[in-house]
Amino acid sequence: MPVFTKKEKVMVVIIAVLLMLNIYQYFTYNSFSDKSTGKVVTIEAQEGDNDIVKNESRKTTETNIQDSQQKYIVYVCGNVKNPGVYELLSGSRINDALILAGGALHGSDLNSINLAEKIYDGQKIYIPKIGEMQSQSSLSSSTGGTAQETVSAGEGKININTATKEELKTLDRIGDKLAERIIEYRQKHGPFKSIEEIKNVNGIGEKIFESIKDSITVQS
Repeated sequence: MPVFTKKEKVMVVIIAVLLMLNIYQYFTYNSFSDKSTGKVVTIEAQEGDNDIVKNESRKTTETNIQDSQQKYIVYVCGNVKNPGVYELLSGSRINDALILAGGALHGSDLNSINLAEKIYDGQKIYIPKIGEMQSQSSLSSSTGGTAQETVSAGEGKININTATKEELKTLDRIGDKLAERIIEYRQKHGPFKSIEEIKNVNGIGEKIFESIKDSITVQS
């Protein structure tokens, strides 16, 4: 029987302890004990969970791509080269629709149109001639409506579904910020279904509504 020195015995003990620690860590991270059967079961479900997470992530990505590829139909008319119905991707601007229509003709009042405004499905984009916007009783520009007139002919009321920022500002107690909020609201939620719905716009309460209700309409 070989005789070990004290130093060799210490080394043997250290090696044995390290081996035991490695074995313990292996079983701790790779398996668990089933208390009902006493069997050691390898943990494989975590890989399946990871697959589920990956699948959900892939589905979310595909949904986002589909949303970015959604197409809107708009009607471009007025003082443009090629009036008509055009198809654009969601997120496009009025200027993109105007380009598809061949651009504005000479004498167009582009200052009355927010060319940077985002389009939405079913929108009517009317490009007026210079001077056409001066009278509220005439057919005017639409930067946010469907097939409605901005001003109700014969009544002189502002159509809140199609009015421009400047037109909205002609209403009592409606300034820059409230006019922008009205346009943002109809872009997000679609055309107003009633004049009372304008009270859902942040900043427009009962008092402001009472002061403008006789001057607005939601023609369809």
